[in-house]
Amino acid sequence: MDSEEPPNVRVACSGDIDEVVRLMHDAAAWMSAKGTPAWDVARIDRTFAETFVLRSELLVASCSDGIVGCCTLSAEDPEFWPDALKGEAAYLHKLAVRRTHAGRGVSSALIEACRHAARTQG
Repeated sequence: MDSEEPPNVRVACSGDIDEVVRLMHDAAAWMSAKGTPAWDVARIDRTFAETFVLRSELLVASCSDGIVGCCTLSAEDPEFWPDALKGEAAYLHKLAVRRTHAGRGVSSALIEACRHAARTQG
């Protein structure tokens, strides 16, 4: 990714699943190596990603290098916020950036896309 090239953020499609799963596994390994294990990688597989793709809740950031970041954005999160009212909030999870693209605005682009989607979807 050229340092001037902003990532393109879009809703993921089924063709993105394998690359997204690899990216999330790499991010989980990096976090574990830093002493902050956050994700159970056994739960991050094709089925996990397909669920979010089918609901249009998986976003990817891409550039000429391919997919360089991803996250999920959901209207509900009963696992962590069971008492929240539907439509009260949006929940961003599994934000991951390819390490070679860290510090290049990928996270910011994904968060801004989530912010925009949450506002427009109410």
